[in-house]
Amino acid sequence: MGKIGVMADKETSIYFKLGGVKNTWVVKSQEEAVKTFDEIKAKQLVSLVIATEPVFDWIKDRLGKSKKEIELPLVVSIPTRKGGKAQVDLLADLIKRTVGVEIRVQ
Repeated sequence: MGKIGVMADKETSIYFKLGGVKNTWVVKSQEEAVKTFDEIKAKQLVSLVIATEPVFDWIKDRLGKSKKEIELPLVVSIPTRKGGKAQVDLLADLIKRTVGVEIRVQ
């Protein structure tokens, strides 16, 4: 079974750590995101990277170009908390479904 990793802002990373995801990386800039993703890919640290939308935009040029072959790590983007209540609920629901822990933000 592959490992899950998260590349995100500090707040989102904390949510996932609380939910049990051990491999989290806080990134604050495009340069930091690209360097971190290249390291994750080179060392094959995880099979799935969950990235917030801004981080995904920073690293999308590094993702495999071919749609016919699956290249690991697989990267999926999630909304950030800054977008409003609906997005917070989506993030909490994703964590609940993935990890099995419910997080309530008040």
